[in-house]
Amino acid sequence: MKWATTLAVATAAVCLASVQAQCPAAFVEFTDDGSTICLYFVKSKATWSNMRDICEAMSSTLAKLDGDLHMQVVQYINDQPAGDLDTDAFWLGGSDAAKEGSWVWLDGTEIPLGTPHWYPCNGQPNGGTQQNYLALYTPDYYFHSLEESRQIMGICRI
Repeated sequence: MKWATTLAVATAAVCLASVQAQCPAAFVEFTDDGSTICLYFVKSKATWSNMRDICEAMSSTLAKLDGDLHMQVVQYINDQPAGDLDTDAFWLGGSDAAKEGSWVWLDGTEIPLGTPHWYPCNGQPNGGTQQNYLALYTPDYYFHSLEESRQIMGICRI
């Protein structure tokens, strides 16, 4: 009888674990407004366009960090061991390349300007037509506009 109970508990634990694991291997699970968000932190450096292609090859897209997810990602990065995610910035899935000053996520939704996401001290986004791509800048963890050719890490989202 004890053996059958142990088997039943072990089977239930395996089933529960498979139901709870919603993100693919190597993706990190976050919860935002009750929804599961899966993010992958690309440790290799690339331009914005190349990083977008890297994400698409993994059936994902450059990350959209809206609402509380922005702060959750900042906390996650800060919790990683020294050297693991050391970079000056991460590419995100936003741009104003289609229309200067009109920042949108890759899904077409608007990226609100100003705080709490954009760096307030130097008027971000402030790159004019030269800096049309969105990055999470790690010295201050705010959004910054950068030139497309910059070689930095990225964050992909499913």
